[in-house]
Amino acid sequence: MVIRRNRAFRRLWAAGAVSLVGDWLSFVAVASLALASGGGAFALALVFAAHALPGAVLAPVAGALVDGLDRRRVLVAADLLASAVTIAMTLAAVAHVTLAIPALLLVRSGIAALVPPGESAAVRRLVGEDDLLEANSVLAATWSVAFVAGMALGGVAALLGPALALALDAASFAIAAALHATLPAMPAPAARRSIGSIVRAVPADTVAALRVADAHRPLLAAVLGKAPLGLAGGAGWVALNLVGDAARPFGAAALSFGILQAIRGAGTGIGPAVAARLARAGIRESTLQAAVVAIALVAITVLGSARSPLALAIVCFAWGCGTGANWVLAHAALQRHSSDAVIGRLAAFDELLVTLAMVLSAFVGAAVTNAFGLGAAPLAGVVLAIAGLAIVRALVTRPAVTREPQPAYTPAVDRSSTKDMRDEAA
Repeated sequence: MVIRRNRAFRRLWAAGAVSLVGDWLSFVAVASLALASGGGAFALALVFAAHALPGAVLAPVAGALVDGLDRRRVLVAADLLASAVTIAMTLAAVAHVTLAIPALLLVRSGIAALVPPGESAAVRRLVGEDDLLEANSVLAATWSVAFVAGMALGGVAALLGPALALALDAASFAIAAALHATLPAMPAPAARRSIGSIVRAVPADTVAALRVADAHRPLLAAVLGKAPLGLAGGAGWVALNLVGDAARPFGAAALSFGILQAIRGAGTGIGPAVAARLARAGIRESTLQAAVVAIALVAITVLGSARSPLALAIVCFAWGCGTGANWVLAHAALQRHSSDAVIGRLAAFDELLVTLAMVLSAFVGAAVTNAFGLGAAPLAGVVLAIAGLAIVRALVTRPAVTREPQPAYTPAVDRSSTKDMRDEAA
């Protein structure tokens, strides 16, 4: 197993696991505060936006920094800055300065934009091509376990007050920084540039990376592969919170929300494992993608009418299986088809699309809920997802357009030196 034989990947995995548990633990607490304030569906949508939108807006900058700087240093810096901001959030909660918490959450979410492209680029550097699907399955399973633990603990911590959850989250970032610092150096393949020059060149460099993807349609399909389910997921998330608050299938609202999200998280770990095994058995990844997307959309549709604990548990588990498998299949394909020179920017653009899709869906779900009732929100999300799937298919299958040759993105680290780094890391 890749996590056993590759020491560097094991450290990357451990850092992500610790940080994720803290993230989800505090997320439940902040969502519970929003519900307690009486803001309803739109308050939940605002919390979701504050948690995710800054990272999406800054994703192109984050991707450019990952492609232009040492990936290890980027990850360590992001962890340390996020820990400092979370400590400030904890102090605000202790002092009952609750208005400062959303503002600080916006800052932290922007800092966190560095992590997904940084981790994607690190995985591609540390893991061989044959191990990419397995490595991403491990990360998805870890996300699942961290999600389960964080959401369940968050439901309990929310009953004790938000300060405890936020303090634990700050500690998790500090531990992640210490683990990331033990990774081997991963210098960017591009020529050494200052941070200022990298940031100024973000628009042009992002367009150049997208042209690379557009010229290679399997890579373009991978970059766009998660966004359609994001268009269903935001509305589903709002609906799930409201169902947990209204039905309270497992007791208190915060505890019910935490348990339901934990069940969904369990699915995000099991779904990718099953998909990876089926892929190794010879089933085409395109067939698997179609199947897992269908499973997720059916589950989100049923969420509108499910109310019993068992029905909600089945819906959440199926939803998690579908989205988790979709994430792993698309992410492994992105890493497989992308060069090391553009992986950061493309992974960041992928994150941007998914997050914007989920935030848009969350607000649409909130508006539809207020107009037509709780059962309409999941349906609205599914309709958005189907439209997204049609758009992606049109973009990927459209006739190729002949363009002037683009500058080559040749990694400074060739295959042999990259292999040497993997051998040393292992």
